Amino acid sequence: MKPAEDWRNLDFVPCLHDTDPMPTLCRLAHLSIRINVPDHRPPHVHVVLPDRRDALVFLDTLEVMSRTVRPVEIAEALVWIKKHRDEARQRFEEWNP
Repeated sequence: MKPAEDWRNLDFVPCLHDTDPMPTLCRLAHLSIRINVPDHRPPHVHVVLPDRRDALVFLDTLEVMSRTVRPVEIAEALVWIKKHRDEARQRFEEWNP
């Protein structure tokens, strides 16, 4: 698929930080993995919990950065991100040139 087609097929949710949409890469049992558009570097995804707490996961290192979310709370997401890291990085680069 072309990036524009991919974009239309993704779910959109309100961004936690502003009013721009945040495409959802994956919905797991109790969390979502998303990419802000636009967003800053280095390439990363946001893991968002049902209570709206979120964590950044850097795609190069899988480092978790959050003041409110512990890595154990997003263990399922970290497994998914590790498995799909290249795809997530490609999408980040396409949507945040």
